[in-house]
Amino acid sequence: MKEYTSWGRYPRASHKAIRNIFWRHDSLPDLSPLLPYGMGRSYGDSCLNDGGALLATRGLSRFISFDSKSGVLKAEAGVTLEEVINFALPRGWFLPVTPGTKYVTLGGAVANDVHGKNHHKSGTFGCFVRAFELVRSDGERLECSPENEKDLYRATIGGLGLTGLVTWVELQLIPVKGPYIDMVSLKFSSLEEFFEISAEFSSKPQYEYTVAWLDCVAGGEGFGRGIFMAGTHSDKSGGERSCPKPQIGVPFDFPEIALNKLTIKAFNALYYRRQREKEVKKCEHFNPFFYPL
Repeated sequence: MKEYTSWGRYPRASHKAIRNIFWRHDSLPDLSPLLPYGMGRSYGDSCLNDGGALLATRGLSRFISFDSKSGVLKAEAGVTLEEVINFALPRGWFLPVTPGTKYVTLGGAVANDVHGKNHHKSGTFGCFVRAFELVRSDGERLECSPENEKDLYRATIGGLGLTGLVTWVELQLIPVKGPYIDMVSLKFSSLEEFFEISAEFSSKPQYEYTVAWLDCVAGGEGFGRGIFMAGTHSDKSGGERSCPKPQIGVPFDFPEIALNKLTIKAFNALYYRRQREKEVKKCEHFNPFFYPL
């Protein structure tokens, strides 16, 4: 039996009922309180409903329409970002904003108004949501957009599923030449150097995406060391456009005892030293750039 948890598997919640929905025209189950649940990648308990009921939305997994000229995609709310990429990328389009995991539903991305590595330039996921259908607890169906049902549109984007069930989402994608990212990786040794690099790259329009990894457990002069990465969609085309399957996987969860100060410190030291040069420029597939975990 599937266990319904959040990303960190904490806190645990006890649900009085789990219901699945497979057709967007179906009525909501007569349960209260009821909360939609997608892939369970939210932090904390925002996707849980302790003492209440969950409505599992993964069954709403169909593409409805796509305009290959404008890049406007309409799909059911249970479609994942991975499925959007696999559909859109071979056609020359990509997600306008993506978080650090592609295992998120469109409905979940709307409910959490997720952000990505281009937040400082393009804003959140909700900035590219053109419209969606919202089913209220009384069964009323509303099409929400910046022009129609404006208050509910704004309240639902980032509303954590509390305004109702999103059944479909209309999203504006961005054009890309291929699956590659032109990126630069800079190694820094302190917080001061990190701030200098961040300020420098904030004024470089050629880089759409920026992100940094910081070692916060190193002591002394090593505190705040890390790696700064910036990238943008490459003009390089061809090759494998869809998500490659991971070559190596870990088929089990490490026990909690394996996660402690010593192991984290050792991992961080290895991660920091894996890049020997101060600066590395390369062209890589989007998958390790956006989704390193």
